[in-house]
Amino acid sequence: MADISVFGDSVLKGVIYENNTYKVSKNRFSNICEDILGISIENKAKFGSTINIGKNIISKNIDLIKETNSKYVVMEFGGNDCDYNWVEISKNPDKQHVPKSTIKEFIEVYSNLIEELKELGKQPVLLSLPPIDSIKYFNYISRKLNADNILKWMEGNKQFLTNWHERYNIEVFKLAINNDIPIIDITSKFLEIKNYSRLLCDDGIHPNEEGHTIIAEAIKEHIEKRKIELVG
Repeated sequence: MADISVFGDSVLKGVIYENNTYKVSKNRFSNICEDILGISIENKAKFGSTINIGKNIISKNIDLIKETNSKYVVMEFGGNDCDYNWVEISKNPDKQHVPKSTIKEFIEVYSNLIEELKELGKQPVLLSLPPIDSIKYFNYISRKLNADNILKWMEGNKQFLTNWHERYNIEVFKLAINNDIPIIDITSKFLEIKNYSRLLCDDGIHPNEEGHTIIAEAIKEHIEKRKIELVG
């Protein structure tokens, strides 16, 4: 039986992008946390997960959540929710396009999940999002597509990618505040580093193995500063 169950997207899953290939790293931050915190983690994160996909995964794992030794359940969502269908944007840059999850939907579904976990007697804990690199990410999403059209839709501003991603990240912090639950600030640990882009893979959005070490450090610092007992 695991101590803690965690749910999220590919960042929490530990997916890294190397040599034009995605793979799950053995050095992902959840594995590092198991070692440095002396706990067992059931990682149910999934590549490509939005908040709605996460909702379905959590629903299928209610028994697992109930049986974990700790009262904590960790969630990390938003990175895919804010993403767009870049193929469609490439084809039709003058049309209106919506993200995979609108802000309203993201807040509503995430809030409901938080409430459901509380009703199970668990303490939801949110992870904020690592920042992204707009240039790297633009080059990644526009490969094999019409980059000029994508940039046209962005009104010539590649920084839109970082700004929009951060828009969802802000909502994660607000969700924690509004629901009176803990949030572990991953974002600041990256931003403290002058060239945080070196902590990201070539796709500009997934932390590399060094980045996963930074995330594990942020989690450890959060727990030690607040003298949190993870189990018992």
